Amino acid sequence: MVIAAEAYRQLSPALQAKVMDVLKAHPDYDKLAVALRPEPPGMDLGMFVFMRASTWPDEIRRQHERYDHPHWHYVDYPLVPPAFPMKPGPTPTDDALYGIGQSEEALADKDTSPELRAVYLSYLIHLIGDLHQPLHCASLFDEEFPQGDKGGNDFYVRPNSKGIKLHSLWDGLLGTSSKLNTHLDYAVEIEARHPRNSLKELKKHQTPKEWSLESRAVAIEKAYVRGNLKGSTRADSAPELPDGYTKAAKTVAERQAALAGYRLSDEIRKYLR
Repeated sequence: MVIAAEAYRQLSPALQAKVMDVLKAHPDYDKLAVALRPEPPGMDLGMFVFMRASTWPDEIRRQHERYDHPHWHYVDYPLVPPAFPMKPGPTPTDDALYGIGQSEEALADKDTSPELRAVYLSYLIHLIGDLHQPLHCASLFDEEFPQGDKGGNDFYVRPNSKGIKLHSLWDGLLGTSSKLNTHLDYAVEIEARHPRNSLKELKKHQTPKEWSLESRAVAIEKAYVRGNLKGSTRADSAPELPDGYTKAAKTVAERQAALAGYRLSDEIRKYLR
């Protein structure tokens, strides 16, 4: 929702209105528009619906919904230390890159039904966010995890008194509040700290594949610390995180969110102009 809020703020009023027109055909529009109203008071309805649409693919995941694509949320490039040779994602026709491609095609096709356009816009919002979370683009394979750690979901660490999944740690770095205004305020802060012209990657890398490889590199360097981060297969034996790890990870996550927000706004301009 932080990334969605940032992207929506980048759109012109005319494009915001066009986005709203698309989302009005969403099969769960009433739920998106009404579920949490009137909280937060005073928030623009378009912003509200756009932020709510960003989480919809997670809400229907594995709920036997016709539009559910449970494997679209990640790429899972295999990471094998110490050299980390480049290996392709294991399911190229059923991963985040494929889902973004399907979403782009549906939005570009004028014959796509209004409901499908709304569904795929929701997926585009969500998946561009997922693609910028490093542990949605990597799985560690080493002696401890010979079958892979499933993007950090089987890799337990202890940031305080309790062991948690490394994936969950990274997923929660932008906050876990249920209040949309909190996420909007955070988006404004991130945008101020990372203005568009400060992010050289925006011009250097312009395709979803390139964005996923950025996240892969971040996973190697920052999430797994080039294979030196200690983890466990169980929460009760999870080792403590190194000093400063969470603080450094949060800084990385904020920068990744900034990139994702700008890129999402650019994608919307491209496909909904």
